[in-house]
Amino acid sequence: MIGYDNLAINHQILLDLPFREGVGAITHDVAKPHHQDVDLINAPTWESLVSGLGVIDLNGTNQYLQLLAAACEDLDFTAGDYSLGGWFFFRSGEADDKTPMSRFLLDNNGWELYHWTNEILTLRHHHAAGATLRTAGHSEGWAYDKWWFMGVSRSGASAQFYRGDIGGLVALPTTISDGGLINPEACVQNLYIGRDTTGVNLHNGKLWRPRAWGRALAEGDWMKIFDYESHWFGV
Repeated sequence: MIGYDNLAINHQILLDLPFREGVGAITHDVAKPHHQDVDLINAPTWESLVSGLGVIDLNGTNQYLQLLAAACEDLDFTAGDYSLGGWFFFRSGEADDKTPMSRFLLDNNGWELYHWTNEILTLRHHHAAGATLRTAGHSEGWAYDKWWFMGVSRSGASAQFYRGDIGGLVALPTTISDGGLINPEACVQNLYIGRDTTGVNLHNGKLWRPRAWGRALAEGDWMKIFDYESHWFGV
């Protein structure tokens, strides 16, 4: 049996929340750089799918996950490539802007991944200086009320979104800001799963195994993850 750290897909993995606990107010980051307890704020609901997989349901009003800034400095992504991924269920209603993952200060530093009411999913970088305060890449068609496998790989000034469902995994048309994705400035904010730094745009829906890597995963990498995990979701 190949151990977690020796799996090629886990090369440079920085965050991995498989939600193995199934109960309680913390969940454990199993990625080797951290091995931190991530706090579940305001008692998110632990839920089991028909397959038996344990997921977390957030109410879209005051529930989210939090990893303190001191424990996630390697999620700055101020230089070099990175990737974000996981399984997300966007429930219609509550905040129009739902934030699966974020670590930023608005128009100053950091990054965020957010889903807008027009079913667009955006990776956005924030910047403190110059004429450009935000740069971004986005993809369309992220419908409400179903499970999606989501991956986004940032490489240089560009990014590529991937999406998986019953039809399989596809690389999506991804629109990038004029001038490309500029590196975000260093950030000292907490990592949030299910909300943004302002506390306004909370994720209304479910999620499983949000992850981050310090490299740009290729389409084949995302395909391996999707193929291995999709059976839990009836895909």
